Amino acid sequence: MEAFGALPLQAIDYWVFGGFLCALAAVGYFSGRGERDSAEDYFLAGRNLPWYVVGGSYIAANISTEHFIGMVGASYILGVSTALWDWLNAFTFIFMIFVFIPFLMSSRVVTIPEYLERRYSPGVRRSFAVITIIANIIIFMAAVLYAGGLALSGFLGWPLVTCIVLTGLFAGGWAIYGGLASVAWTGVFTAVIKLGGVATLSVFGLLAVAGDGNILHGFHEVLARNQADSGPWHAALLASAPHLSVTGRYDRMSVIQGPDHPMTPWTSLAFMILSVSIWYNVLNQFIVQRLFGARNIWHARMGVVFAGYLKLVLPIVTVLPGLILFALHPEYMSGDWADAQHAADAGFVTLVKELLPVGFRGLMIAALFSAVQSTVTSVVNSTATVVTFDLWLPLVRPGASDKQQVSIGVAASTITVVTGILMAIWVSTLNGGIFQYVQTLNAFFAPPFAAVFLLGLLWRRANPRGAITAIVGGFLVALGIKLVAWQFAMPAWFYPFANQAAMVWAGAMLLCILGTLAGPATSKIPGASTSARNSLTLWDNSQVLGEGLGERWYQSVFLWSGGFFVLALWIMWTFTDH
Repeated sequence: MEAFGALPLQAIDYWVFGGFLCALAAVGYFSGRGERDSAEDYFLAGRNLPWYVVGGSYIAANISTEHFIGMVGASYILGVSTALWDWLNAFTFIFMIFVFIPFLMSSRVVTIPEYLERRYSPGVRRSFAVITIIANIIIFMAAVLYAGGLALSGFLGWPLVTCIVLTGLFAGGWAIYGGLASVAWTGVFTAVIKLGGVATLSVFGLLAVAGDGNILHGFHEVLARNQADSGPWHAALLASAPHLSVTGRYDRMSVIQGPDHPMTPWTSLAFMILSVSIWYNVLNQFIVQRLFGARNIWHARMGVVFAGYLKLVLPIVTVLPGLILFALHPEYMSGDWADAQHAADAGFVTLVKELLPVGFRGLMIAALFSAVQSTVTSVVNSTATVVTFDLWLPLVRPGASDKQQVSIGVAASTITVVTGILMAIWVSTLNGGIFQYVQTLNAFFAPPFAAVFLLGLLWRRANPRGAITAIVGGFLVALGIKLVAWQFAMPAWFYPFANQAAMVWAGAMLLCILGTLAGPATSKIPGASTSARNSLTLWDNSQVLGEGLGERWYQSVFLWSGGFFVLALWIMWTFTDH
């Protein structure tokens, strides 16, 4: 990605950004006071988070700078199909609300690896804990700090490394100070700032496209220009289509794309839900940690319901700006394809420079910093939790006091911040888009653990031997696919990372089944607990599914979750080439 030119700022922009930092510091300070008194307070916010904090901070951790920078650029190139990364989550969220959360909350675990130990064995727990720590740092934290530092460097004119270091220290500091309570409450605050800030950019963009019209006219004009039926938009489509499909034809306004689509091929959609989406939304400690801190099952469920509604409108801030950029600058597509991709990567900053007046630029800097802040604090706190509860306590100090647990959590948080900053600086030396970097690594790590989790939940006989076989074998399958794609000329559908993730997931599922069937029954495997296995298997403990569904109609989890699920289906149907 190319460096961005500095953004002209006025005194009011600095005042707006400074005011945001002061408000953020106040929220972090007051929400984190006294949270080091016990391990449950520090790591789980005393299990006292209400549903709106659970859902708001969930989305805050989910949406970061790689979405603003990466997805805007991807939407400029690919059109509306990138919105599937938000809308398809409706299926995963329904699974979480009605299946996973009851088991998660009733088990009273602290981490996802602990959950997997109860279903399988300590070996599965430790392997997933190590992978979680690695993924948190090299996928999430490094990418977010790099993308955020890159944008802030362009806006402020400061050196990239300086922006990465300062952002990492300030954002990570609140997680070190106040634990999950600070993470969750600052997450809600930053969610409002970043969603409001980037939505403001979309509003100015729609007005720019509308000319003398209003926002609604601008929205219709953006959709019409992205249809690319005539003029420079059609020329841009003709120039880009050969790079996006072997057929040479491309529909920018459809979420259903061909099997060789670089991001969302139709052949991988179901597997994306079962692999990458399960990994990211269900097994990702830094995302689900706020569920562990919810007051009860109802608050955890309603938190995800709230997040589901927010997911429906997130494309307004992650996809619509890319469509606006195409409506305003189709000429970026007409030249060299590599130059078009660079222009798309810089698209978010281009829109800010062209559209936002003085004062709103300070708000946009605050929105970008919010994106970094919410994800970094979540990653730091969740990584410290995994280090403490899944590695240090069981392997080093099983009988540690609350004070000792908090101390190791603070130390682990500090090391995570420093390591994440160093990794972000290293990522800044690489070539290639940041969004592609994140999704390629997700497609490598996600499928084996998603397969192990799903089989463990749905198949009584799944055992530790099968799980380890799937984890080790799944990574080998993923590596083999990468080597084959590198060494041999394969069909076009073989290369999209989503299709590769589907192949790895299917291979891991098969390996888990074969590994389980090849060995003795679970009860004969050392370290495996049949009673613990049964309590976390859907068929043997289904009574927990009926807990926390709401006592009154307006509290009904069925009512509100059904609402966002139906809306998601309708939206996807609307953007389908019938």
